[in-house]
Amino acid sequence: MSEKNRHLKVIMEVQQQMLLSNFDLKQFMQTICDRMCQLTDADGSTIEMLAGDEMVYAAVSGTLQPHLGIRIKKNGSLSGLCVTEKEILYSQDTQQDDRVDKAATLKVGARSMVCVPLFESSNAVGVLKVISGRPNAFSNRDIETLQLLSLALGSELGKQINYDDKIRILNDYEQLLVQLRAEIERRKELESELIQLTERDILTGLLNRRGFSERIKGWMNRASREEGLFGVFYLDLNKFKQCNDTYGHEVGDLVLVEFANRIKKAVRESDLIARVGGDEFVVAAWLQNGCDGLIQVAKRLTAQLESPMQIKELQLPMSTSVGCTLWAVDKTELDLIREADQSMYLAKSNGTNRIAVNGQLVE
Repeated sequence: MSEKNRHLKVIMEVQQQMLLSNFDLKQFMQTICDRMCQLTDADGSTIEMLAGDEMVYAAVSGTLQPHLGIRIKKNGSLSGLCVTEKEILYSQDTQQDDRVDKAATLKVGARSMVCVPLFESSNAVGVLKVISGRPNAFSNRDIETLQLLSLALGSELGKQINYDDKIRILNDYEQLLVQLRAEIERRKELESELIQLTERDILTGLLNRRGFSERIKGWMNRASREEGLFGVFYLDLNKFKQCNDTYGHEVGDLVLVEFANRIKKAVRESDLIARVGGDEFVVAAWLQNGCDGLIQVAKRLTAQLESPMQIKELQLPMSTSVGCTLWAVDKTELDLIREADQSMYLAKSNGTNRIAVNGQLVE
């Protein structure tokens, strides 16, 4: 699960606690402050309530714990400005920021801080604030987390004549929960799309080198545990450059797509296929019969190029060269790729649709 989704789920848990339990308001504000120190890079967090022309530390966590109940002037403080302007304020370096009370920030150890206003209707009634002893400590994700929790607090806090009074939190947070769940699902979908973009070849839809590398590591671990055996095959298209130069890149791209489709026909759906270069492809396939099985798969791959490719109105006789190697316990991923690649070049130098295994031609 991504860090963003983990944060959203923790926030959802806070909302569910609000819906299902009777909370002492002070206790609940304390829970929010504690969560903020867990969910962000904050050293300390506080909920400050507006009391006349002062801001009161009503709940604190982390390094701000010794300062519960202190009062700071609304005017001349970032918290007060946040309430006045009704917008999120981020001081990346308090010692270089004229908006803050520098003496007060030094006292509480706040070198950077974020203030998010808490609203009752359209009135700002307090702030949710995090601080850090480091400058530039907070990210956009941290600010987003503050915003989400401020939605839960603002309305109910604004209704308190005395924020120490015990209340039953009955506000309708269901819509917020639905929004949070929808956001989690949206981000899951986005993560899946990003993985597709980073691990897939755009032209053929096959794995790219990175995607292949991520998966072959799992194959190697599985083979070690289960004493299974797989082979790695390196292929390229013979005379592909001439095809590109003669018929153009559009035809060349269609040839690569057709080559990818023919490779798929030669192996199982569960096997790995990747495009790792212009016309270079790598296959990993589980084997039953060691070297004999390796050669059988290689022959199925070369057989796919025995018939010409029908590309637009063209009949293109294409061929491949296949280099193969068997996995062994002492081989790394780079060893497998290098051995298969070297064998492929041996096969390529000895004709068309030729196969080489571990530096030896297969007759």
